[in-house]
Amino acid sequence: MIVLIDMGNSRVKYCTSVQGKLTPINVVDNKEFTCRLFENQFHKSSKVIIASVGDKHLTDALFDWCKANNISYQEISSEKQKNGVVNGYQVPAQLGVDRWLGLLGAAANFANKNVLIVDSGTATTIDFLGADGQHHGGWILSGINTLVTGIIANTSYVKANSNEPVSLSFGANTSENVHNAAWAATVGSVNVGISQIQHQGINLDEVVFTGGNALKLSSLINYQNKVIPELVFHGLQSYI
Repeated sequence: MIVLIDMGNSRVKYCTSVQGKLTPINVVDNKEFTCRLFENQFHKSSKVIIASVGDKHLTDALFDWCKANNISYQEISSEKQKNGVVNGYQVPAQLGVDRWLGLLGAAANFANKNVLIVDSGTATTIDFLGADGQHHGGWILSGINTLVTGIIANTSYVKANSNEPVSLSFGANTSENVHNAAWAATVGSVNVGISQIQHQGINLDEVVFTGGNALKLSSLINYQNKVIPELVFHGLQSYI
């Protein structure tokens, strides 16, 4: 049994790969990612593969636990190329590993296809993967919640609820204005990305959403799209 782990800024997602098939994804807060969890969940594993943009103290604790229990440990970093996918960054290691794994996951799901990948979590990232495996770069913008909390934190009189429904309509109060604008800005970025690809005369085969806001965001995009919550884990499977 091989454990695959995607560690973000606030949450850890993990599953296992058994004979090439992924088990359901588990999600815990970073503060719950402790030796007790390792003992309960990972003790039968032969190898742990992790990609992290989170706290190094947590990955260090996992490494020490794996070493003490004779379990193979591998931490993934972004590379120049793998499995026919070519990193578009001038310095490949500077591409976030979650984005790198999203590219690998998209290539595994959509071989020889032009794919726009949208990962919507704490940040929203948008990346274009060409049919030839070339990564053509992308964008990083604040995630929906970060957009909302950012404007609240930096203005004195702007207040917003935390439970506004998803909408692109013009708001009738300040809370709706803030939330709806966050969705509109994100949808606008995705639509500009689609337009840029099309204006280059490229046939965009797939738009893929992943991340915590994937389902909500995908419903606001008119272009045909797919939601693959486990996309990063498909990328992690490339390292088994």
